Amino acid sequence: MTIDMSKFGKSRWVKSHPNNVYTHGSTEPVLSVLDVRGFELRDLFLIGLNDSCGTIILPTESRAENAAAALEPAYATRAYLFGNRGDEDVWATDYTRRALDGTTLSAS
Repeated sequence: MTIDMSKFGKSRWVKSHPNNVYTHGSTEPVLSVLDVRGFELRDLFLIGLNDSCGTIILPTESRAENAAAALEPAYATRAYLFGNRGDEDVWATDYTRRALDGTTLSAS
């Protein structure tokens, strides 16, 4: 069963996209990177804190790990168990943009 990601974003600031994709905040750079790197844009809730960092909520561990792999090396990433929704686990990938020298940029 696919988790309805809209449950994570019941706000007037959340934008809905095709394929059960919801976004909040600064998300265009990350969506573009994911798309160009071949990550299928479906079943996710992307929270962009700013242009450089955020979190992607996903329904499975493998999708969270694949999102992390798609964002590397431009972003430092971490895939982890976010929690559960009802009786299903929900996974997340945190990301922070890297500078050209490989260091992570400030989130502020």
